[in-house]
Amino acid sequence: IVYVLFYIYRLRHRVDVEQQLASIKLKFFTDISHELRTPLTLIASPVSEVLEGEVLSPTARQHLTVVQKNTDRMLRLINQILDFRKIQNQKMKLMVEETELISFLMRITENFRSIAEEKQIELNIESEVEELYLWIDKDKVEKIIFNLLSNAFKYTPSRKSITLCVRPEADNVTVTVIDKGSGISADKLSKLFDRFETDNKSNLLHPSSGIGLSLVKEFAEMHHGRVEVKSQIGVGSEFCVTLPLHREILEQDEQVELILTDVSNTSASKIEQQLIQLEDETESEDIDRQSVLIVEDNHELRNLLRMILIRKYHVLEASNGEEGLQLACEAIPDMIVSDVMMPVMDGLEMIGKVKENKDICHIPVILLSAKSSLDDRIHALEYGIDDYITKPFSSTYLKARIAALFAVRKKLQETLIDRLAHGNATRIEPIATATEATISLEPTRPDIIPHDKQFIAQIMEYMEQEMDNPDLSIDTFAEQLGMSRSIFYKKLKSITGLAPIDFIREIRIKRAMQLIEGEAYNFSQIAYMVGFSDPKYFSRCFKKYAGVSPSEYKGAYRKEEVI
Repeated sequence: IVYVLFYIYRLRHRVDVEQQLASIKLKFFTDISHELRTPLTLIASPVSEVLEGEVLSPTARQHLTVVQKNTDRMLRLINQILDFRKIQNQKMKLMVEETELISFLMRITENFRSIAEEKQIELNIESEVEELYLWIDKDKVEKIIFNLLSNAFKYTPSRKSITLCVRPEADNVTVTVIDKGSGISADKLSKLFDRFETDNKSNLLHPSSGIGLSLVKEFAEMHHGRVEVKSQIGVGSEFCVTLPLHREILEQDEQVELILTDVSNTSASKIEQQLIQLEDETESEDIDRQSVLIVEDNHELRNLLRMILIRKYHVLEASNGEEGLQLACEAIPDMIVSDVMMPVMDGLEMIGKVKENKDICHIPVILLSAKSSLDDRIHALEYGIDDYITKPFSSTYLKARIAALFAVRKKLQETLIDRLAHGNATRIEPIATATEATISLEPTRPDIIPHDKQFIAQIMEYMEQEMDNPDLSIDTFAEQLGMSRSIFYKKLKSITGLAPIDFIREIRIKRAMQLIEGEAYNFSQIAYMVGFSDPKYFSRCFKKYAGVSPSEYKGAYRKEEVI
């Protein structure tokens, strides 16, 4: 028993030592990689500039091409080590987007055409289908295939073949790299995907860091897939990478972010089924949620945006700028998320009309665009948009920006209500046209007031006139401002965050606070002065808002004055 226990202790100690050694190796490689990355980038950039922009002799171009090729290879190896560090620290995220796999793999294999010709190796792609769409992190899958093809070319002799085979199944797709190389011994297969594990016999001719295949396994598992290998000495090897075909598996992972683009081939029926299910789940929830209008001509992308936002917001949809403008005027949403390039009326024209309309000019706007240049951004910002997001974009980033804009708007609403209570929200500073010592012959400059500020000024002016009117209603307010009841209700709530009844009551209570602080009237007089026909009801409303009764508020105010 003592011997067995001691043997187990020794095994555990050995495992701990190996883990610590692997961690030390990785930390050392990471530190060195950070140091090497900067000079390598400084080498790669000038070489690329010279190759693209200078007239060179054939010999010089050939030498610089070799430099560029090997610099890129070193950068890839360094990035692999940095990727390992991110995975170890759980900071690696998948940025998945819908990708056409066959053409994507063809672009990757083009990088190996020159070496295939040089070694006289036949490189083929075999697929049962011409097109296959699935959700992947393009950068991670490219690294998987690149590593497998690099190893295949490394160990495959001349005049042999390498085949990239794609086989779709019901829920998965398998990408297999088949080579006719030297093969891998059976005792090495079990440790092939371990970190820093290398084939010592082959390393003399083909040096390896021992992290490429380990990274392949990590990336495949991050996609909720797997990687398997079959090999026979002298015959060749097969590396099979299996990836999920559908998006639903990835959506449940917190480390996955969806990247949305206009080019989408997701089954429309599947998305609509999921939308119906989500709508059923959210139907019984609070109907007073904030609303977001999505204006997007691409049907699949519009549905995906609806799926992303429907759990938290009430979502409206329009397929072009004209429909979006009409729906914005009718529904007055709390936010508009719009594409730029659309038929009938584009996004910028729609936003221009929204900002010119005094009923809906207050609505914040997020613009989605495939144009990422600085001039395009500046041009869009001149229309008064609140944010500009370039495609493809992260769904998590979009949700964060919407939430942030709503949070900023909430703070502005609170500030506005506070200023309204003190009577300085609509104060407009006069514009001086002359000094006191000079008589100006110029006409007075007109005050240019934004629509929202003018709207609040009109409300407060009418509220001051009708402060003591207990019969003041929303219909009266809307009629005074020349609006329909529904438009007045939505616009006031969007700007102040309060429904009209709550807004009127809050302004009256805050005026009552000012009158109580003045100590010129008793509580019954104050109640009638601020439009309450029943002093007892006034006391209940006051306590509900202020947290204390009018008498307690007066006593606390006196104490503050004494202090």
